[in-house]
Order: sequence, then structure tokens, then C-alpha cells
Amino acid sequence: MQDVTPSSFEDECKTRMSLCSPAKSFLFIRFILLTSFLFFCDLCIFPFIDTWFEPYANATIQQDGTFSDSDQADFSQSEMRCSATKVRERDSVTYEIVLRNKGRQPSETVELWFDVRSTSAMLAFASQELSYSLEDRMLQWRGRIGPIEERSFVIKLITLPSSSGTIISNPVWAVWGETKKYFDSKTEVLPRETTGKILFMLGGVEIGWLEITILGYFLLVPLFLIVVPRLIRWRERRRFEKYPDVSWRDSDSSNIMVYAMCIAFLISLAAMFFFASLILGDIRKFSSYEKTTCTILDKKLISSTGSTGKTKSRIYSALVSVRYDAKGKEIISADSITKRAFMSSSERSAGKTLGQYELGKSYPCWFNPEDPPNFLLERSLSWGWYLLCFGPLIIFLIASQYLFRKVRGPDAPGEMYNTPIQSG
Repeated sequence: MQDVTPSSFEDECKTRMSLCSPAKSFLFIRFILLTSFLFFCDLCIFPFIDTWFEPYANATIQQDGTFSDSDQADFSQSEMRCSATKVRERDSVTYEIVLRNKGRQPSETVELWFDVRSTSAMLAFASQELSYSLEDRMLQWRGRIGPIEERSFVIKLITLPSSSGTIISNPVWAVWGETKKYFDSKTEVLPRETTGKILFMLGGVEIGWLEITILGYFLLVPLFLIVVPRLIRWRERRRFEKYPDVSWRDSDSSNIMVYAMCIAFLISLAAMFFFASLILGDIRKFSSYEKTTCTILDKKLISSTGSTGKTKSRIYSALVSVRYDAKGKEIISADSITKRAFMSSSERSAGKTLGQYELGKSYPCWFNPEDPPNFLLERSLSWGWYLLCFGPLIIFLIASQYLFRKVRGPDAPGEMYNTPIQSG
């Protein structure tokens, strides 16, 4: 057994006590606590911070044009731009649809749908990638777009005549996966600017020959009903005074027949204005319209409800949108195939007329050089309207002859168509 001297024993105790001093023990404890804290943060706190900060980090990255926070294809930032919120009749409105994929993956399939079933406009142009179903009146595209890629499509519509006061609102949507995004755009159609000559302004209202004609007619109605019957009575008194010994037979002492013929004359006169405009329009079609070639861009049937008494029926009209050259300028316009003709009450008959024209093909047509968007695919006389005006024409002639004879009157009793009764 080894003997331990007092001095060596004291040295060993001092050495062990120095290792267990409070300062070094506190340093060891801090090391253990720090290690435990870092282990706890790695398990609990850091994942929570990453989850909270990730959207902001992705937003920053997305502004730089890289990826969104989606692991899949994401077209939520796609948009549709419209060229105008207000257009006039026979003007065009252009849509640009941009499909943007901000996801990290390419799309398996993305679809774009554009509904052209607007009652106020027709198709004038569409990007070649879009397929057009004439029966459904739907434009469609289906394909793939890679991450951080976009694809643009342009669609142009042409507004119809007499569409002012309506709103163009075509449903448009994109579909990818189980997600659907709708695009919204509304365009108001305003009346077309008049091409007639403006004579003067009255209270901010443009006054031309048409307005003067209408105002003149409404002023003529009361004056005619006042002046003509009184003129006839004055003429009759003059005859009585000139031949006082003659008793004149007067079968219309209260002038009922005179007033009836005056009203018939005024009503038929309005129809005669319309009849005269038909004749002048037909003369202009064959004398001043210029011939060109029209390419069919779109076609459709429109229907409306008409009524005769208690019976209601639907009437149909065939419309087309066309492109043609008018004195070196390209014109896109839309109108009825058979303008100034009766709308057909048979869908089959109107569809047969529409079926004569195929999309993409060219046909002879005529345009008005003074109003190039005004075109004709079929140039013919307005026989239907002529027949409709035949009745008012007969009434106009009968009423005119009656009133003229009453105003003129006979100068002597022998000229009276009713035999006068001699006195005594």
C-alpha cells in the first residue's frame, strides 16, 4: 500500500476543488442551456417563422418575375383588356386576353372560352389559335403554357346597326385543373354620328332636313284640320251668295265627311313620305352604289317577337359581318342580308337565306360611297314595302281628289254633281 504524504494529498484536493469552482460550473450550465434552446427552436419556432414569412418572400420573388407560392400552374393573374367602354353603332371593340402562368409547373391543359352570343355585336376578327364554333357561337383555345410564360389572344367585335342603348357583355373564362377564372367587361353602344347636313343648332340640338320635315308635318296637321274645312265652308257661302235663288243640296252640313277625309289625307301623307324615300333609296342603290367584294366574317340569325292582335309570333332576320375594300380603305361592317325587306316569320326560310353565304368566302357586294359602312349583299327593289304602301296610296288619292273638288267647288249650278233644286 502506497503511503500518501500530507503534502501530496493537499495538492490533489486543491486540484479537484479548482475543477469544481462556481465560475467553471456556471459556464458548463450555460453551454447545456444554450444547446437545449437551439434544439427547441429548430423543432418548434423556426418552422413557424418560415411559414409566416414564406408568403412575403414569395411575393418579393414574384415581383421579380419568378415564381408564385403555388407548386402547380397558376393563371389567377391572367387579365382581359378592352379597347373602349363606349362605342358607336357600326364601330369595333377589341379585346386582348393574356393568360399568365405564375406557378412553378407547366399547365397540363388550360382552356380559354369566349362567348360571342351578343345581341349587339358580331365577330370581326379572332387570333388564328382560336377555334370558332358557329353553331354554339363560341371561341375556344386549349393548350399548355409553361411556368413564367404568357400567351395573348386578340378578338374584335363589330357593333350592329340599331344597337344603341344596349350593353356588350360577353362571358369569357379560363379553366385549368379544377379552377375557373372569369373575365368581366362591359361596353355601352351609343347612337351613330349623323352623316346628314346640319343646317343650324337649336338649344344644343342639331337640326337638319329630316328634323325640319318632321317638325313641318306636325305643324301641318293642326293647320290643315283648321284651314281646309273653313275654306270649304267659305267657298260654299260664296256660291250661295252668287246664286241666291238656287237651293243647294248639302248632305254634309256638319262637315263630318270633310274632317274624315282630312284625317285620312294626313295619315296617308305620312305613308307617302316613306313611300317616296323607298323609291329614292332604290334609285340610289342602282345608280350610285359602287361594286366591291365582301368576305364573310360571321353570320347568325336573330329573332324577335311580333304580335297581331292576340296572336304572337317570332320573326327572323339573317345578319352577316363582312370585310371589304372601299376606295382603298378596309371596311368592317355588319348588317342584314336583305335590308328593307320583310323579316321572315319562318326560321327555315331565314336560315336558307343565311346558308347561301359561307364563312371565309367572298361574294359580290355594293357599298354607299357617301357612307362606306353601308353595304348590300343583295341589290333588289323593295317590292314588299311597295305592296304595303299600296293601300295608303289609294286612300291618299281618294282623299286628295275629294278635298280638291270640295275646295274648288262648281262655278255654276250646272257644274254640281248633285242636281240643284230650282226655286219656285
